[in-house]
Amino acid sequence: MEFEFNSSPEPTLGVEIELQLVDRETRALTSAAAELIDSSGDVGWLKEELLQSTIEINSEVCADIGEAEADLGVKLEWVRERARQRGLALISAGTHPFSRWEDQEVSEDERYHRLVDKVQWPARRMLIFGLHVHVGVPDAESAIQIINHLEPWLPHLLALSASSPFWEGKDTGLASCRSKIFETLPTAGLPYRHESWKEFEQLVGALIRSEGIESIREVWWDVRPHPGFGTVEVRVCDAMPTMGENLAVAALVQALIVFLQGQINEGVTLPILHPRIVTENKWRAARYSMEGTTIVDGDGAQRPIAETMERLLEDLAPVFDRLGSAAQVPLLQRMVRGPSSYARQRRVFEKTGDTSAVVDALILEGESGQPTEA
Repeated sequence: MEFEFNSSPEPTLGVEIELQLVDRETRALTSAAAELIDSSGDVGWLKEELLQSTIEINSEVCADIGEAEADLGVKLEWVRERARQRGLALISAGTHPFSRWEDQEVSEDERYHRLVDKVQWPARRMLIFGLHVHVGVPDAESAIQIINHLEPWLPHLLALSASSPFWEGKDTGLASCRSKIFETLPTAGLPYRHESWKEFEQLVGALIRSEGIESIREVWWDVRPHPGFGTVEVRVCDAMPTMGENLAVAALVQALIVFLQGQINEGVTLPILHPRIVTENKWRAARYSMEGTTIVDGDGAQRPIAETMERLLEDLAPVFDRLGSAAQVPLLQRMVRGPSSYARQRRVFEKTGDTSAVVDALILEGESGQPTEA
């Protein structure tokens, strides 16, 4: 089975943010996505997801982070105002602090209902919210090589974005419980490594023919090629409370992919860690976020994630300059040094003992655009 890859000569940027719809009085999630979309008219950038308490805002194909910021800023305020008119608020985080998956309605889309019928409990509890970043790449073979070399960095991107310490009103002890919930789907988690695009096509073709998946859209890896868009799509990140944080991470993803593409083109040998080490590193990122360490070589040497990320930002400085996203670096540095969203949420709960207060803090952060301290 062959999939045409629509090449992108430039490292274009596309950003998708899954947002939570909450009732302003109860602070609970509410199944209002269909109503909100219907009332908004025919806008292709506003989409339903599996559960009706989720709404996704998509950017246009953008040349740089400045275009993405302008595009998404207008769209977010447009949706926020229509939500406000219905007594709703938008919040952005990997999970809701207390709402239960059992109380959510599945969207009226035949594909989603088939998925729930097939996968059952793991699909029903997908009450999670992520940030997806698309970066244009020149061809299918480049996409495969970039994914192979990006894999060791996925734990670091997860650590930076971690914003889901709570699940159904309880502190999980994790920085990102979203990542562990998502991994229960049969085609989610870290990617497989492929030597070529043909090998990837053979795998996806086998999964489709065997009815493991319906289409390539159900390959839900933490990073995957998107042949229709001609991109590498990074899906490992939690959604974060402020637009600034989401955009900063999107800029980092774009710069990292451009950097890796350049290294590959120059024939530079890049380190590729054993898949089990990457799995261990992803677990550490989900557990400890920027306060943890990762294994950096085959001998088991460790380094603090924050230290590794600060060094990465230094290495990427010329790329940020070239892409016009250098203005995002100070915020990325602050995010590395903390406190991360998961820690801010946890501090609010420790101070108040109330997960509703955590929702209030998330609403405030989203509407003000500024992280708050408990």
